[in-house]
Order: sequence, then structure tokens, then C-alpha cells
Amino acid sequence: MKNLLAVVSMMMLVGCTSVAYNGGGNVVDRVSYPKVGEFVTAQVGDHLVEKGSLVKEGVLKVNQRVDGFLYDIPAQAYRQVGADSENDFYESVGVTRNPLADPVQALAVAKEDDAQVCVISTFGASNCYNANYDKTSRLSVSGDGFKQTLIYNGRVGDRINIGYREFSNNSARPAFNNEVEYDLSISHRIGYKGASIEVLEAGNNSITYRLISNFPD
Repeated sequence: MKNLLAVVSMMMLVGCTSVAYNGGGNVVDRVSYPKVGEFVTAQVGDHLVEKGSLVKEGVLKVNQRVDGFLYDIPAQAYRQVGADSENDFYESVGVTRNPLADPVQALAVAKEDDAQVCVISTFGASNCYNANYDKTSRLSVSGDGFKQTLIYNGRVGDRINIGYREFSNNSARPAFNNEVEYDLSISHRIGYKGASIEVLEAGNNSITYRLISNFPD
């Protein structure tokens, strides 16, 4: 048992890698929905107004599960989190470890042909495996890491409920979410954080509206 632990310890110390968290995407287009002045009908739960960016982010697609002595890497897509002069780094959500292994920090693939996929531990140790994978990219709405949206939640009497959501890197920011009610008997023009719409018709299931202004840049 002591010999096994010694071997494992040596394997864990081979190659010390510092993970770079400097992003893995480039903004390729702005998203602003709908067009100002456009008449739109939306259902309950639909986004009425959106402002953000379309980002092209790097992805490591592992095509076949890797069963390693210390770590197992499921067959799935892993989002790029950064890069340096030698490696591309990816998130490690889903990677599992042997009880003897250190916790996982990230995945790394060297910038060379037929490079192995390496699991980087929280201590910087690299454990590398031969793998069937592709380095690719995908489009993701993240709004430079930030997106704002208004959501229709339905009508009760003269009041409609509108939800406001903020997303950072495609994850909701709970502290910045809000639900607001508007009384249509007072005004059919409603707004939140600079976004403004004119409500033409609203029911329990759908709403028809015109965009006056989107969220400011």
C-alpha cells in the first residue's frame, strides 16, 4: 500500500501547470431584440426585450470517455476558460477523480498536433491521457459576459407582470433579478432600466407590444 501511495504521489507531481483564466471567446456580433418600432407577439415566458452579444467561444469536445487511473473524463463538450503560449485550458465540470487523487481544477490541451488531454489538479499537477477529441467553437449569447432581458409573466386584471433578468457568462445573476407589476389602466407604456415598450394587447397567455427603446449600451 505504501508503494502504491508513493507511485501515485510521484504521478501527481509530474508537470506543474498554472491555469490561465483569461477567457476563451471573441465577440462576433451584438444582439438587440426586437427592432425599435417593431410589433411583436410573445407568449408567457418569452423574452420581450434582449440586449447582449453573440460570442464565439472555444470548446473541447471529448468524443469518447477517458477512463484513467486517477481521473475519468466523460464524453461531452468543455468550454474554454483561457490559454497561454503552450496550452488551451477548459472547464472540468463532469470530470471525476479517484479518492487518492487531488481535486480537479481544469483540463488542458497543448497547442500541438495529437496532444494529450491533461487533467490539472488544484495543486497544478498534470495527469495526461490519450483521448479522442476535437477542438472546435460554438456561438454563445453572453453579452460581453453580460445580458439583460425582460420576460412576460402574464396578466391578472389590469396588471401585467414583467420579469427582469441579468445573465453573466450565460448564468443568471440572482441578486439582479426582479419581478415588476404594471397597471395598464394607468398607462400602456412601461419601462425598466431604460428599456421601454408600448403594450397593445395583453392576456393570460400572450402579449402584443411595440419596442420603444432597448436597454442602453
